[in-house]
Amino acid sequence: MKKIIPIILLAFASSGAVANPELKGTPEELRRFLHPSDRIVSIYAQSEQKAYSDKAIISLVITTEDQKLSASLSKNSELRASITKQFVAAGIDLENIKSSKFSTSPQYGWFGKKPSSYKVVNRMAVTITEENQLKEIASVADNYEQVELLDTAFEHSQKEMTEEMVNQQALAKVMKQKEFYEKSLGIKLVPVGFRKSNIGYGATQGAMALESAVVTSRNKSSSYQESPARYESSAKSSFDEVKYEAGIYVDFKIESEAL
Repeated sequence: MKKIIPIILLAFASSGAVANPELKGTPEELRRFLHPSDRIVSIYAQSEQKAYSDKAIISLVITTEDQKLSASLSKNSELRASITKQFVAAGIDLENIKSSKFSTSPQYGWFGKKPSSYKVVNRMAVTITEENQLKEIASVADNYEQVELLDTAFEHSQKEMTEEMVNQQALAKVMKQKEFYEKSLGIKLVPVGFRKSNIGYGATQGAMALESAVVTSRNKSSSYQESPARYESSAKSSFDEVKYEAGIYVDFKIESEAL
């Protein structure tokens, strides 16, 4: 009997080494069995912040005309220098007064190929932060026939800081939800990824209503129909209240139960 036992054990061990488990299923089922996927949950939060536009960029068009090109250029340069001096005296920083490159346009008469006059056009952009500065610019546009108020763009000077603030607020809301789920469900959530969903900023509903009223009133009092395209940017640029919005998705892995 002592000699039979080793033989039986050897046969048992040999049969165990040969008999491998058989795996059956679709390729996707086998992949999940061999490489089980992590349990991932996504949490989303959104935040908003309201502010007021505190900076305006006024665009003026300065046009001069003369029979001689050199004279037209000189008139334009002298007029811009005079206007700049007036703006500086009103408290507008010189660095906030910018002039674009000039363009000339020869004016042809009824007969002949030689231009009858030369027109010089230059755009001046003035950045202001106070209402009295706007009055000074309006005064210049009223007093000079060569000067026309072209456009006004409004901005919020703390745009980047406010955008960062709403992003932080949105992320803080996500983390607060994370803590709630961990405590309520007895799980541990580990961040493994995130996706920003920036919505941007634009005029609030009240600001858009106010601007719409101003545009409607302007169109009624005007002798011509102004193009609606000039006011398509109202949703982004407003002289009144603006609203910043930001959203973020954060992906969490359910790593283990909380101890």
